[in-house]
Amino acid sequence: MSRGHGLSAAWISTRRTLAILLPALLAGAPAAAINLSVPAPAAGSPDAGRPPAELRVTLDDNYPPYSFRTPDGVHVGIVKDLWALWSQKTGVAVQMMPTDWGLARQAVDSGAADVIETIFRNDARDLLYDFSKPYARVDVPIWFSADLSGITGVESLRAFTVGVKDGDFCLEWLTDHGITAFQRFPGFEAMVEAASRQDTRVFCMDDPSAQYYMTKRGVQGRFRYTDPLYTGELHWAVRKGDAKLFRLIADGFARITPEERKAIEERWVGRRLTGISPHLTDLLVKLLAGLALLGVGALVWVLLLRRQVESKTESLRAAVTALTASEERVRTIFDNVTDAIVIHDLDSGAILEVNRRMREMYRVGDMPLSDIDVEMLSSGEPSYTAKTAAAWRRKAADGEPQLLEWHARRLDGTQFWGEVSMRRAVIDGNDRRLLVLVRDITDRKAAQERMEYLSRHDALTLLPNRVLVQDRTEQALARSERNGRLVALVACGLDRFKTVNDSLGHAVGDALLRAVAERLKAVVRDTDTVSRGGGDEFILLLSGRPDIDTVVETVASLHEAMAEPFQVDGQELTLTLSSGVALAPADGEDFATLLKNADTALHHAKAAGRDTHRFYAEAMNAEAVAHLSTRSGLRRALERGEFLIHYQPQVSLETGAVTGAEALLRWNHPEKGMVPPGAFIPIAEDSGLIVPIGAWVLAEACRQAARWRDQGLSLSVAVNLSALQLQRSDLVPTVTRALADSGLDPLLLELELTESMLIQNTDLVMENLRRLKAMGVQMSIDDFGTGYSNLSYIGRLAVDKLKIDRSFVADLTRSHDSAKITAAVIQMAHSLNLTAVAEGVEDAGTLEALRVLRCDVAQGYYLGRPGPAEAVERAARQVNPFKVGV
Repeated sequence: MSRGHGLSAAWISTRRTLAILLPALLAGAPAAAINLSVPAPAAGSPDAGRPPAELRVTLDDNYPPYSFRTPDGVHVGIVKDLWALWSQKTGVAVQMMPTDWGLARQAVDSGAADVIETIFRNDARDLLYDFSKPYARVDVPIWFSADLSGITGVESLRAFTVGVKDGDFCLEWLTDHGITAFQRFPGFEAMVEAASRQDTRVFCMDDPSAQYYMTKRGVQGRFRYTDPLYTGELHWAVRKGDAKLFRLIADGFARITPEERKAIEERWVGRRLTGISPHLTDLLVKLLAGLALLGVGALVWVLLLRRQVESKTESLRAAVTALTASEERVRTIFDNVTDAIVIHDLDSGAILEVNRRMREMYRVGDMPLSDIDVEMLSSGEPSYTAKTAAAWRRKAADGEPQLLEWHARRLDGTQFWGEVSMRRAVIDGNDRRLLVLVRDITDRKAAQERMEYLSRHDALTLLPNRVLVQDRTEQALARSERNGRLVALVACGLDRFKTVNDSLGHAVGDALLRAVAERLKAVVRDTDTVSRGGGDEFILLLSGRPDIDTVVETVASLHEAMAEPFQVDGQELTLTLSSGVALAPADGEDFATLLKNADTALHHAKAAGRDTHRFYAEAMNAEAVAHLSTRSGLRRALERGEFLIHYQPQVSLETGAVTGAEALLRWNHPEKGMVPPGAFIPIAEDSGLIVPIGAWVLAEACRQAARWRDQGLSLSVAVNLSALQLQRSDLVPTVTRALADSGLDPLLLELELTESMLIQNTDLVMENLRRLKAMGVQMSIDDFGTGYSNLSYIGRLAVDKLKIDRSFVADLTRSHDSAKITAAVIQMAHSLNLTAVAEGVEDAGTLEALRVLRCDVAQGYYLGRPGPAEAVERAARQVNPFKVGV
């Protein structure tokens, strides 16, 4: 029972004061009467031989019938009456201090109370208190909801959270027997209230208190109980060693006779019926005496008539009593079953009767039956609408019993899962009734869903497991047959992960695995799958890839992501990854084959020194290694200053003078020499490295144009923008910074765009171009004529130049179509007040043809190959160095 809590700890001064003040205040003592220090009289003092003027008794106020409070807060019970009688016998005043059990223990431990009542005894408490002889025995079982089964004792509790009164002796007892999951309540009544709402399903409570509070709430039929865990004995106790006080109390209780004690107990627990009352006996005697006066004949007649009447009356009374009892039993069962019951009228569809459990389950309270609408209690989901429910009811009404799982909605909007049974029934002689039973199976469904989830996911990382990734792989392979896209299976292993477990423990290892899982998911697309194969191995499904390059990019990103240190449990951990890649259909057409080949490739990656990857096909390895080598080299090239810019002159076809130059990026690799732009520009764009590289080209080109200006040459510089740069919000600040750092006039900077960039007509792209134009920067469209030209863009963006693609210029003198297209572009540019620029001029004939067509500017190998800035400078200082028009 609730007679025990854990051993008292050392109290700090504030808590000691509260422990003394609170019980006294709860008992109604005036503040002025509370004494914060109550030391026992010293030996030999005048008070040492006298009994105390008042005895302070503390106890739990939540323990009927021994100690509890009435609805208006008055403290009553067996123990209070016994102590009142004790006070009469001894002449010593008693101050009762009813309070929470934990505060009662604190009060007696701190000296704020002299005696503690209704306390159980054990070895630990024997060290603190001197106990009286037991005066009552109390059984303490486990109580549980009637819809549960399998609870037989302490061993069966290990799968449950057990409700206990905070600080209760049962808490200590269950803890000693290996139970650790508890739901704590401030008192027994609060625990019964929670149990009646099914907020707690299993709880430990003393039998008398449980019977009292369950009956008070009318829920006694909804719970079952086990055999007693233990039988506790009630005592009163004083602090250890206070023999004088102990003898005083014991002597006082010895003066209370058994009859007096019994009378007090019967007052609170009631009396047993032992026979006919004296009042009834007197009444019968008087009746017989009266009848005797009527004479022998009348007596016989009356007796015969009385017997007949009594016999009929008794028969009728017995029948009524039996009917009433039967009805009460049915009503009790009806209201206390754990399933909701609803009775429908098949003709009107109205609800005729519901039980208490239905009102609780659907939370309709005391709502009249006429206001309860079945439609408002349907969840409204596609499979669980009121229309669907009506179809099930029709089937049951036709004599076909129904059993189904249903997603229902309570009146407050919350939803739950119910197991619904429907059948037609005869009730009160009417066969037009539908009996519906609903059982709340929300917990069961949640457990099923959890089990289903765990059967397809890894319990540690919550990633899909091998079962689920196999299913997704088979689906991806089926789609691949239709759309022709690549499917890749990547087997990944963490390098030397065992060292983490061995040195830092499995808890850190588990946390690291979860962090790795999150980082892997961040790298791949939402349509890809990251799964854990077990241990330190992960399996990645990359589906719907257009080509091998996208697979290589993803694998490279995985390795780069792992290079960043992990912060786990306050420690920085560095980890590397090895991976093996198998591609479908080349390396396998089913999951098992792909996984086997990916594992083989992973083995080769680890054998190659770890922190790398391998493809199952050797040819793919060579291509992937080259790709990754270029990517890694690009990342270092900018830091090491391996990039340089060559400039190709742009010549006016009217004067023959050099008017500007196009800046062209070159990579001087320390081992490979000059790398062609086509070999590294696409990789830079795919990896995002084009952004920092492009910013460097822009800044360097602006500085060169500013140097030309300082040397007296007014030459513009043209810089190509990538699509990735154009779609970034920091493009305008990057251009602004390059112009400010170099001091270059914006009119001398030309940014070249391709037609394909303009197709990506996002708000950010258009806003970037408008802001750049507002600064005075020149705009040109490169490779004009090869894309999907939209003249509205040219007008809206106020483009300055159109650059005719080299494919038309190269065939200008050999193809009539190319000549007509080139002439049309030049004419269109002039009509829009734009400068026409021809690329790819390789000979004098092409140059002359362009001049005849009135093209404005030309560039190409004939006019100057890309080279150092000094070559452009020398050409610019000459008068018509290329003999244009001569």
